[in-house]
Amino acid sequence: MTRDEAIELLGCNLSELADSLGITTAAVARWNKEQIPQLREYQIRDIAADRLKSLETQQNVAHANN
Repeated sequence: MTRDEAIELLGCNLSELADSLGITTAAVARWNKEQIPQLREYQIRDIAADRLKSLETQQNVAHANN
């Protein structure tokens, strides 16, 4: 996964990506643009999956209340 793909997946900017991972923006900026660290890729995919589940839950609750 590239750094830009990670940013796009989470729908954020560089600073927000760093915050989501609990690291500094400078650390993210030092990543190779073409291949981020593999463990960070797993972490980013987990964050994206959690956000999707949360969104689906919110939509289900909203639909149930209508």
